[in-house]
Amino acid sequence: MVKNKNKKILYVILIVSILLVIAIGVTYALWVMTKEQTGENVVSTSCLNVTIENEEDNISLKNAFPKLDEEGLKSKPYKFSIKNNCEAYADYTINLEMLNETTLNSEYVKITLNEEGDKGVGVLLSEYKTYEKKKASNTKEGREIKSGRLKPSEEKNYELRVWIDEDVTKEDSIENSIYKSKIVVESVLGEKPYTESILNGTDPVLDGGLVPIKISEEDGSVTRADETEKWYSYAEQQWANAVILKSGVEDPGANEAIEESDIESYFVWIPRYRYEIFDEGNYEGLGTKEEKEQIINIEFENKDEPVKSGTTKGQMLTHPAFTSFNTNGIWVGKFETGYDGAESTTAAQVNPIDETASIEAANKVIIKPNVYSWRGIQVAKAYVIGRNYEATLNSHMMKNMEWGAVAYLQNSEYGSHASVRINNNSDCITGYAARYEPTIGYTATNELCSNIPEACNEYGGVTSPGTDGIYNTNYFNKESVVASTTNNYTGVFDMSGGAWEYMMSGIDDNSSGDGKTGKVSSGQNNTSNSGFNGLLTGTNEIITGEIKLPTDSRYYDKYDHSTSNTTYNRGKLGDSTKEMGPFYDMENKSLIRKVTSWYNDEAFLICSDYPWLRRGGDYYMGAGSGVVSFGYDTGFAISNISFRLVLAF
Repeated sequence: MVKNKNKKILYVILIVSILLVIAIGVTYALWVMTKEQTGENVVSTSCLNVTIENEEDNISLKNAFPKLDEEGLKSKPYKFSIKNNCEAYADYTINLEMLNETTLNSEYVKITLNEEGDKGVGVLLSEYKTYEKKKASNTKEGREIKSGRLKPSEEKNYELRVWIDEDVTKEDSIENSIYKSKIVVESVLGEKPYTESILNGTDPVLDGGLVPIKISEEDGSVTRADETEKWYSYAEQQWANAVILKSGVEDPGANEAIEESDIESYFVWIPRYRYEIFDEGNYEGLGTKEEKEQIINIEFENKDEPVKSGTTKGQMLTHPAFTSFNTNGIWVGKFETGYDGAESTTAAQVNPIDETASIEAANKVIIKPNVYSWRGIQVAKAYVIGRNYEATLNSHMMKNMEWGAVAYLQNSEYGSHASVRINNNSDCITGYAARYEPTIGYTATNELCSNIPEACNEYGGVTSPGTDGIYNTNYFNKESVVASTTNNYTGVFDMSGGAWEYMMSGIDDNSSGDGKTGKVSSGQNNTSNSGFNGLLTGTNEIITGEIKLPTDSRYYDKYDHSTSNTTYNRGKLGDSTKEMGPFYDMENKSLIRKVTSWYNDEAFLICSDYPWLRRGGDYYMGAGSGVVSFGYDTGFAISNISFRLVLAF
């Protein structure tokens, strides 16, 4: 190859019709980019695309001196990207091959190769695995630097930095040495990812460190799923699950076990769907009891299809939880958000002092079974934590409409379509399930099923997380699956009982006077509020602070203003409040409570005195807790209210 400085030369060689090599060389520089792709029926470079950035500024060790790692990591990187343009997975390897002219030993050269934006670590080139393969005529040694898998249409951007190791001395006699090498990106096309036909293209989307998993139905243990094989089936009520691993934990190979201690957070995929409106929700107040539980008719709908905009009973409506972000689904936290490191129920009650502290507190998020639920936090702080947990995955605090999307899927043929068993663990430990189905609602007493079967309202704690108690079983006891939205391990837990969960859903502050066009209320008064700037509906004062209400309406739900908690027609189609009527008073010993016509779940809609929605009920509420249970509060830090996170990208 003729060497002309800063000139890009391209040549193509076809070998046995399935091996394609493209070499891009820049003369005087020390680097050459080579791409190799193998696979059955692969034609030219249509699948793997390698792009070089700023090739006129190639890395060079000419006249170089030893550097400290700190300096080497700050040096200008050599950037390139790899993109898979096909519908099948592409397994790739990035190799570094030394050319024949090289006389500088690899033990003196340090490199770092990392995805753009990540912090690299300097490693001696000699520490990488050598590989035996038929070398090109101009190469003498090869090192395997990195391997991975590209999903269909996925692209990864890499940065390569090279320097002479700081430990090299004059005695090593490297003066006038020559170092020339080339990067070789090899890719082998594999199978297409598994898809389920009924999902109509709304299969789970994996990105940004989400690792697909399979969960054992015997004990809840986790293995890394093979994405080319069946790892979910909504037709069989087996929802797709994924985890985010703890920092520093490598993504294991397909079908390899993942230790619970290596997992930071669990998420469950809720595919985009449209549903048949079953109740128009025109309930202005209380009525009489009706048994309205039913299987909700759902059809999975790809985002490229026309949106269904039904408004009346029998019409189809694309669920609004998916149209707000225009996604093919959302990843929902499998459990209530936990506080990492908390060893008691009180230690998990943390309300950061301000926005800066809330941003920092995002690193305390864990979403796992058998951990203490994060409670005692204002809505504004939970919102900031949610937005900063996994920003690249558009993490955010759950909205009421997103809760509704899970609730309706649970009550369809693709979920358990039954009452979800309460988490009655009084220490608010995630993933627990009551041993018996509650038969009554809140009575302010711990009624024992064994003594009064007709008044079952047991609740209690355990000696330590992960152990079974008198009243309940822990997540890894397979009897706990009755507390799942699927009646198996693949569903969402803690949606009935545990702690209440604040939604990022508030009432209109009525600043316009018509109850509909103002901003969301901050709270009730100066001591009981969400922590957001805004109007206090209880006093008409304005609270100021550093946490502003979001201006992007995708991240919150706003409900019309009212002084009444029973004007249920202010709810929204799809949010599992408006359509849960008729609503009525249920007298239960000393307490009269308002409930839905679905499983007798509690039903208090937000109003001016209590302007923030909460969902799911509490550990002590018995039958009043449930997937369609809803209540209200001021947005303030309460010891029995937690929150949940969602990813939407």
